[in-house]
Amino acid sequence: MANIWKVVPATLLVLIIVSGMDSVGISPAETIVPQIAGEFGVAIDVGTGKILYNKNAHSKAYPASMTKVLTATILDERMDDGEILTVSPNAAGQECICLGLRAGEKISKQDAMKALLLVSANDVAVTIAENVGGSEKGFAELMNQKVKELGLKNTHFVTPSGMHDPNHYTTPYDMALITKEAVQHPNVLEIMSTQDARIKTSMQEKNISNLINLHTMPNVIAGKPGFTNAAHHTLVEYLKKDNKEVISVVMKSDKRSKYNDVQTMANYSFNHMQKTKPVFEGDINFP
Repeated sequence: MANIWKVVPATLLVLIIVSGMDSVGISPAETIVPQIAGEFGVAIDVGTGKILYNKNAHSKAYPASMTKVLTATILDERMDDGEILTVSPNAAGQECICLGLRAGEKISKQDAMKALLLVSANDVAVTIAENVGGSEKGFAELMNQKVKELGLKNTHFVTPSGMHDPNHYTTPYDMALITKEAVQHPNVLEIMSTQDARIKTSMQEKNISNLINLHTMPNVIAGKPGFTNAAHHTLVEYLKKDNKEVISVVMKSDKRSKYNDVQTMANYSFNHMQKTKPVFEGDINFP
């Protein structure tokens, strides 16, 4: 009889544990980390900066035009609203995607930021660099100064546009932190969240549209894609669901997969926002 009473507490303990597992809704499907096509990816909690999804998140890769998120941030910090930028022959002669600026043309800070972030204009990126930093090299120094201020360890920038240079690199995690800083700037966030805009320079006036179709992607507030032959396709997006905020970055993906990659990482992260341990693709983790 004494042995029976020893067994009862143990049985009750097992029942309590099983009951508790059911109450939090743990299922085998929830413990599987989904795969992405991109070679490098990360999703972070905007509030804490913690990694929620990790696929080679600290590995160096080429950011391509995601670079322009930092370019816009520095523009916002270094120039007042309403200031005017002047286009040089060097800026006007950049390899496109371009706005079509001509030497001597003038454009406001706000319209320059729109063209930079929405249509990824390389002539505008160089115009910003020359007007803010005195030259592309001078602007690169400002970029790398900001990188140090943010405490990034695996990032070095050379160009304001993200055009390929072997010494121009970052990681998914560092790019997420750069974007985390950028969305704290109302001017930058507003434009990154804009679908269509009208801009006016001293020589032209035109309508432009965001390269990202924000209306077709669930929970996406803002984003910036990129592409070069060396970088392949890259994408950073800022997403919100209920009271949860995530920044998701994919690098070295392909044209069709990059949007799915970001959504996959973000959706997984929204469902696991209480996790305190970084999650790696292929790992099985329990809450």
